[in-house]
Amino acid sequence: MIQLKGLFADSKWYTKTALLLGIPFFLMLMSSVICVLVSLVMGVDLQASSTSSLLWIQAVQSILTFIGGGWLYVYLISKQPVRYLNLHHCGSIWLYLLAMTGMMVLSPMVSITALWNDGIQLPESLQIIEQHLRSLEDAANDITLQMMQGEGLGSTIVALVVMALIPAIGEEFLFRGGMQKGIENKTGNAHLAVWVTAFVFSFIHFQFYGFIPRFILGVVLGYFYLYGKSIWIPIWAHFVNNASAVLTYRLFYQHTEETNLSTMGMPTDVDNVILFCIAGLSLLLYITTMLIFVFVAGNRKSQ
Repeated sequence: MIQLKGLFADSKWYTKTALLLGIPFFLMLMSSVICVLVSLVMGVDLQASSTSSLLWIQAVQSILTFIGGGWLYVYLISKQPVRYLNLHHCGSIWLYLLAMTGMMVLSPMVSITALWNDGIQLPESLQIIEQHLRSLEDAANDITLQMMQGEGLGSTIVALVVMALIPAIGEEFLFRGGMQKGIENKTGNAHLAVWVTAFVFSFIHFQFYGFIPRFILGVVLGYFYLYGKSIWIPIWAHFVNNASAVLTYRLFYQHTEETNLSTMGMPTDVDNVILFCIAGLSLLLYITTMLIFVFVAGNRKSQ
């Protein structure tokens, strides 16, 4: 019987890269097939695009593609997958509080970059491409808004699990735990691993007009993993980010004309000087938070 754990532990980097890309892609296709088959058996019309069906599809695809894909990849390339992902180390409660604070402090700056990113216009010769990109962006935004609809505590909990918790665990397993750790092991450069992984993390969402804020989020999560020494830290930070968006929309914007999640609640006519002041203050506060984060993590490591 073939021992799957660590089967590719001694393989070349290109073999591991092929696994990292191939496993989630295969599981994504498999999850799509499962959703279609189950919908046929249960008589669910996937074309109806109801909130419940969209949430169900999102949950199945996220669990299989990201959680399953990330775990299977690490399981195949490491003889100690739990240690490889740093699942055994939870970290101090202070790290979780600092990570949550960091996400909140960073939020205004990320929102401003989202406004700037959303306002990018391609040259006139590329207008067809821009229209296509914006149509994809609008479609993704509309689907996300549809999944966030609902009333009551029960539907809010379901939305938080499907749109915040599952993606946080899965994407951190795959990107920070799998890709970032793999690049760091190969190159010996932890900072390069953080930035390359953040780029891929943002690119893989295929949303050009949300690339920059998502890239910044990827960098932040990468450094949480690097200095926190535990995959649970970026998972928590990722969850806080996603859950904040879900709760903010549910509480304040569900019954308004607000339609753009990336710039939700942001003023669009504020003078650029004020925007840069807000961004600068947010960045300053965030750097301070990160320095405290590194200091606490360093002290814990030395003990």
